[in-house]
Amino acid sequence: MIDNLNLRLDLPIVNGYNKLTGHLVNSMKGNTDVVKGECQMSLEILEAKEAIREVIDGFANLECDVPAQMAYFTEDVHVMVYMGGKLTMDIHGRDTLEKQFSAFTGGIKASHHQNGQQVITVEGNKATDVHYCRAALVMEENGRDMVSDNYIRYTDKLVKQEGKWLIKEREQHFVITKKGEL
Repeated sequence: MIDNLNLRLDLPIVNGYNKLTGHLVNSMKGNTDVVKGECQMSLEILEAKEAIREVIDGFANLECDVPAQMAYFTEDVHVMVYMGGKLTMDIHGRDTLEKQFSAFTGGIKASHHQNGQQVITVEGNKATDVHYCRAALVMEENGRDMVSDNYIRYTDKLVKQEGKWLIKEREQHFVITKKGEL
């Protein structure tokens, strides 16, 4: 946790408010003091957002190590996977998730996940994360290596349990999938 935070807001001030951030500033001291309380709340939200990014990126960096990925989910997780707009998996519980994802990833020879834009909304000990991922998966089909290039949109609902952010609900939409020989 950051104990001392010095903010320098070189942004336009109008009627005592920072025009870009909406924060009330102490105009007697210039535009460097954010009203007490606002700074602490902003810092808590920034720390929560960074911790949530670590969950999302940690999951992706494990690629197809399904048992290790399970550490990022609540025990009662609910995961819905959509392909072409149709629900193809409706999974309840971490144990079931591990079994189904292990079966799905069992034939994958190599994978690469790259996360893109992300929007996180934090409300206390709950949060919503919407992010995009491009996942390339290499599998063997009929003796040839094939790559499945997937463009995925995730909507995750997270909860903070025992000081850790975990995914409680995930909607995983395979928006575009292209397949070709490697």
